[in-house]
Amino acid sequence: MRGKIKRRQIAGMNLMYKWYSFEYFLEAMESLGFESIFLWGGPPHFDCDCLSYPECRRIERAARHRGLDITGFLVTGSNYRYQIAVEEPEQRERVFQYFRNGILACEELGSPCISVNSGWGYLDHGREEAFKRSRDMLCRLCHEAEKHHVRMVLESLKSCETNLVVTMEDMKRMEREIDHPSFGIMADTGAIVYNGERLEDWFACFGEKIQSIHFVDGMHLTWGDGKSGLDGMIKSVTEHGYRGCLALETAGAGYLPDPMEADRKAMRILSPFLE
Repeated sequence: MRGKIKRRQIAGMNLMYKWYSFEYFLEAMESLGFESIFLWGGPPHFDCDCLSYPECRRIERAARHRGLDITGFLVTGSNYRYQIAVEEPEQRERVFQYFRNGILACEELGSPCISVNSGWGYLDHGREEAFKRSRDMLCRLCHEAEKHHVRMVLESLKSCETNLVVTMEDMKRMEREIDHPSFGIMADTGAIVYNGERLEDWFACFGEKIQSIHFVDGMHLTWGDGKSGLDGMIKSVTEHGYRGCLALETAGAGYLPDPMEADRKAMRILSPFLE
């Protein structure tokens, strides 16, 4: 017998809707039967920098009007202008202020968590120092998040995206060294499968510390377009009693002309697993 997940756990994301208005994205979510969204905090829908961030109450009200809860918020990092392990001293404070604005926005949006990654270090410089910079910035941000009743959730990336938190062992070390109540873990199924790991092993290792999941069929693919074992992943989710969000972080040029069709396909494939 298949395990079941709640419909509210499946969260749509606006990443592949960036050629459409935010209102179109919300209309698509409502019409496809979504009950929650995981907001991608990137332009044109959400333009945040180290100085300011958009008026969030309007966004939260618009989502609620469509019957959608905001169950997570991702402020862009990694290879963008702001990344957590930045080496240049003059940029580090700007990076902190950028992610602090993300935390403030997350609180105003009513989202329980903000998703970040470890950033990266120069390949011709020492990895250990970059790892420490990432840890120290994340620690500082966790203290800030605690003040605003927000949880930081850290996701792993592919080895071509970072040289810091890639594997489960990297995540274990980061979690151990940060050791903060506002620090949680995001399991990204795309990165996990790409790195030759299993979602089941992540649950066995981290258990309830997994607070959020990017739930995709390969690297940013909608369900049905990749080769991930959906039955096995759903089994891991349900058997470990996970009740957090499963965010469909679908992206890629192929989905941009008709992102709604990609989400429709995902919901059709996931529907047998819904309570």
